[in-house]
Amino acid sequence: MEAVDTTPPPKFRKAIYLSAIVAAVGGFVCGYDTGAISGILAMPQFVDNFFTEDNLAYLQGLLLALYLMTATLGSFSSGYLCDRFSRKYSIIAASVIFGTGCLLQIIGVKYGVVLAGRLIGGFGSGLMGNAIPLYHSEIAPPDIRGRLISFFTLMSSFGQVCGYFVTFGTSYVHTNWSWRGPWLLHLIVCFLFAGIIFTLPFSPRWLIDKERFEEAKAVLSELHQVPTNNVVVLHEYDEIVSEIEFERSLGKRTYMELFQGTNRKRTFLSFFISISTSFTGSVAIWYYAPQIIQGAGLNDASASIAATGGTGIFSFLCAFICLQFCIDKMGRKPVFLVGAAIMGISMFIVGAMFQVYTIVDVETSSVTILNANARNTIIAFLYIFVGAFQFSWGTASYVYPAEVFNMRTRAKGLAMTYGLNWAFTILITYCAPLFIAHTVSGVYFFFGACCCVCFFGCCFIPETKGRTLEEMEVVFSK
Repeated sequence: MEAVDTTPPPKFRKAIYLSAIVAAVGGFVCGYDTGAISGILAMPQFVDNFFTEDNLAYLQGLLLALYLMTATLGSFSSGYLCDRFSRKYSIIAASVIFGTGCLLQIIGVKYGVVLAGRLIGGFGSGLMGNAIPLYHSEIAPPDIRGRLISFFTLMSSFGQVCGYFVTFGTSYVHTNWSWRGPWLLHLIVCFLFAGIIFTLPFSPRWLIDKERFEEAKAVLSELHQVPTNNVVVLHEYDEIVSEIEFERSLGKRTYMELFQGTNRKRTFLSFFISISTSFTGSVAIWYYAPQIIQGAGLNDASASIAATGGTGIFSFLCAFICLQFCIDKMGRKPVFLVGAAIMGISMFIVGAMFQVYTIVDVETSSVTILNANARNTIIAFLYIFVGAFQFSWGTASYVYPAEVFNMRTRAKGLAMTYGLNWAFTILITYCAPLFIAHTVSGVYFFFGACCCVCFFGCCFIPETKGRTLEEMEVVFSK
């Protein structure tokens, strides 16, 4: 019998961090799309090419809502795809699909072709947004799991910043390449990302589930940077094998398991987190930030895009602070509570400014704010809102669901959870411009009230900080 190696793993687990960071580039792919499309929708060249004054609000909402619809389908289907073909290959497929959607958007000369590109890209985004946090959760040790899963959010924020400023730069181009250029860059990133993912190891938990035991040991050894006979590798390997053997004794896996026994509590809490994230209003603010800032008084499209880019930089810094100092030290629950409180206050203040200081032009039905202090207050609290979201719900809403499910239900549970997030985001995104068209302040009061509900709901969620994935059975059996 081979002797057990007791050499402790290095304090800084370079292989784990490297694998997590490479996979998290998918967050950049998803975030860049959000930043780019919000800037593109504000470009006169794009608007004049595809919309008229009569159908502008409807077709813009459709362009975003149908993207989110197929993202929902991608997310719901990810459970089967990630279990059947692996987390790794699902990420690769998602990137190729996303890139194909970008290609159609670039060559689109008619609204229908661009819409088809958004539909295809949305499916890739939904699949990727589930597969990457799932992969992160299964390669991460418990003491840094929150940080590693948060890499996806951090890269998503960075992608948004890049999307904002690429469109800011191309907004000065007076041809159709003002909006095609950002999508061309996106296409290149998608296919480069798909290629580099081939270098990553498979999830050790997925390998063990597929009875590829020696490969799983080799991956655990590679991630911990110790020999395969090291006590750390053997302990984690035995723990995973024991859990999977127990789960197999329960029979065939079904979606109904998500609503049985201790799984029911995990599922409903994950659903609550997912739906609440949509109702904070963050996606609507991101997509329509240039238009909101224009309504506040910055009428120039390039200036409004630049101001929106500033919110992206601030949210990126807030996501980094959470990742580095809070998510694994403060815990998930305090981060949720702090974020909901700050976001709610911010939305109420923005709504109050629009309510009191908005001036409506009766002839054109346009709204603006001439009071400089009110305009600056709105922009400041939009910054605070997006920063607070990225610090809290934008980060922890990926971490918490990814770690609470057991191996048997994790892929399916995350597929349902993130699928619901996309589904409710469709509702919010499609309704937001219609809401804003009828009341300039009501939408912000609505999101502020939703943040209050999020705060009180999170008072009752269990803390998961520092627990292994296999220990969640104990946490949710209480």
